Amino acid sequence: MNKRMLWSRIRSIVGLAVMAIVLVVFGVNWQIGTFGWLSTVLLLAVFLLPVPVSGLVALGAFLGRSRYRRFMYCAFVLTLCGTIAVYLLIGNFEAPTVPWSEFVAVAYPVGAILSLVGALLVIVESFRGPPALPETVETA
Repeated sequence: MNKRMLWSRIRSIVGLAVMAIVLVVFGVNWQIGTFGWLSTVLLLAVFLLPVPVSGLVALGAFLGRSRYRRFMYCAFVLTLCGTIAVYLLIGNFEAPTVPWSEFVAVAYPVGAILSLVGALLVIVESFRGPPALPETVETA
């Protein structure tokens, strides 16, 4: 195994683990409530971590020359655009929001979930062996 594949695996596994932890923290954050500094830190972690983690997994797919590269690029762009939209909506809480603004913010969780699924696909693909060549396969 070359270094490129090793780094691809490491980045994909770390991305999968961090994304799973973020989803658990997101569930815990809703049970804690909206008080205290811990809730604020957890909320910031939930909104800040998926963007670099999604980029990390996309970089792992790029390094490993995965066939899911475009899928991971799209997941990264969705996560980034959704995060920007969420921050713009949070910053503009005094003005009435237009109906389509929530639709734009849906890109954030969709991109995060696609990154989670894509990380799993890239990891499974990296542990598979190369496909057998047609001339080496025996026929009956």
